[in-house]
Amino acid sequence: MAKPPSQTAAAQRKELPPPAAVEALANELADRPYGEVKPVEVKAPPAKAKAISISLPPAMIEKLEDAALANKRHGSGAKTISAIVREALEAAGY
Repeated sequence: MAKPPSQTAAAQRKELPPPAAVEALANELADRPYGEVKPVEVKAPPAKAKAISISLPPAMIEKLEDAALANKRHGSGAKTISAIVREALEAAGY
């Protein structure tokens, strides 16, 4: 079934602007930058923590594990044993 003339591509074509208007717009936009070029900040990667092994008495390990679990549940404070130990060492001046 053929399309009615109102729906054909020829009927839907838009008129092109006159060449003088196209040229004027091109000249107007020729010297404009496409956008501001922002300098890229190169950040040094953060120092990666180095894993170490320490030996602690079982009672201290249990207290640390309990404290970490309580902090996770409350949503505040250090949430890992490593973070708890790190905060304690920083507080002691290391």
